[in-house]
Amino acid sequence: MVRGTLAKGEISVFATAPATLAHGEAVRFLQRATFGGSPSEVASLIAEGVEDWWEREVAEMPGRSNFALFLRDGVRAPTLWNRYFTGNALLRKRLGYALSQIFVTSFDGADGFAVAEYVDLLEKNCFGTYRELLEVISKSVAMGQYLTYTYNFKADWVTGQLPDENYAREILQLFSIGLVELNLDGTVRHDSAGNPIETYGQDDILGLARVFTGWYPDTSIERPARMRRPMVNNPQWHSPESKSFLGTTIPANTGAERSMQIALDTIANHPNVAPFISRQLIQRLVTSNPSPAYVRRIASVFTNDGNGVRGNLEAVFWAILTDEEAWSPPTSTTGKLREPVLRFTTVMRALDVRSTERPWKVWSTKNPAESLGHSPFESLSVFNFYRPGYTPPTSRFADRGLVAPEFQIANETSVFGWVNFIARFLQWPPAGIEFNYTGLLVLADRPPGLVNELASRLVGWPLSPDTHQTIVNAVSAINLWTPEVTRMERIHGAVVMIAASNDFLYDR
Repeated sequence: MVRGTLAKGEISVFATAPATLAHGEAVRFLQRATFGGSPSEVASLIAEGVEDWWEREVAEMPGRSNFALFLRDGVRAPTLWNRYFTGNALLRKRLGYALSQIFVTSFDGADGFAVAEYVDLLEKNCFGTYRELLEVISKSVAMGQYLTYTYNFKADWVTGQLPDENYAREILQLFSIGLVELNLDGTVRHDSAGNPIETYGQDDILGLARVFTGWYPDTSIERPARMRRPMVNNPQWHSPESKSFLGTTIPANTGAERSMQIALDTIANHPNVAPFISRQLIQRLVTSNPSPAYVRRIASVFTNDGNGVRGNLEAVFWAILTDEEAWSPPTSTTGKLREPVLRFTTVMRALDVRSTERPWKVWSTKNPAESLGHSPFESLSVFNFYRPGYTPPTSRFADRGLVAPEFQIANETSVFGWVNFIARFLQWPPAGIEFNYTGLLVLADRPPGLVNELASRLVGWPLSPDTHQTIVNAVSAINLWTPEVTRMERIHGAVVMIAASNDFLYDR
């Protein structure tokens, strides 16, 4: 077990999940730690216990890599949905997806095979250290292309060409330390005049940009195989000047590989990394507004996993998902809007979806009017579909000083788009898509029982009384041509109404 051994009273407390899980607790845990649980997976988790389940999941690798599926089928979205709806190693897949929302690359900006491999890289490295992950990301072809530092040349003082600063800026602003200095609990540090203290300036960007010169895909290998390899460096393209940033200076004429090692060591050891990354990971998995105490506990684990290891991501993820705040009853400030991708996967896995055709006929869901307005690895910006600090203007969130990242893509179009999309998908699924309605058909003649069963799968807990009664009344009113048709329509109607309810949409 590598999660760490800190005891109560030390820098941090490793919370543990309840010894015996209630059904709702198991559903909620799987919705955070995976893409949602099927009834059989929920039952297995309850029988197995969280710790044993975790150990087994950490040891598992996906049966087939995303790159292999992409190579076989030649399509990008169906391969991802295939892996997120079914298969093993769902913890790795879910945590890789969470990391992808911080360390963003996209099919809209990089070679498809490179991005397919990037999906696998995040999953392979999600239980290593942050420093190891940062190097894998920095050498990946997908990131090099997306943030434009492939074929990034040293300065040419004759033509005035300067190294591309894109990756140098984003690795600091988005992937590691952020714009302002933070305390361990994620709160902002201020100078004597009360102003936030900036973490870096333009000179740091200029120095770091020189580090990321000379890197390019290994052209000695044919595409697409080269997209699976780390980038290589041409010494003639690498900046020979000294490189100064974040209080570190790399001497002139230091080679590209050594320069990158020094740069990544410097970044990974910056005190801001622990609270900056920890808070965002909590947001992606548990709640949009973690308390400073929650952030501090996780950042302490990031700083030292109990065995002297900094940035042990397995320890960090375990601490996030088993923290007391993750298991405590919801309050008015906990939880988060369930992002569209996770709404979709949760419904599909609750209905035990399968496909008889290959590739799966589930395409990009980026169109907000016709589908989700959200699709894995298809962000148009390195800032992701939504930003971690977003607050809807003139809202109750703003009045209370809270953030609500997922609301950045919530509008009239996307709200109706989700309901219409999931209703169509269930009513007229794509070719080959099948659902397991065993256990639901026998309940369809008893609407209260049907609604309770679906609520237990989709929400984990009983619906609020008014919502429950509204849906039961609507389902009871569905009486069509034959008992068989009526049962199917009642199941579809109940799923859609629950999926449109606040009980489901706001994940507490």
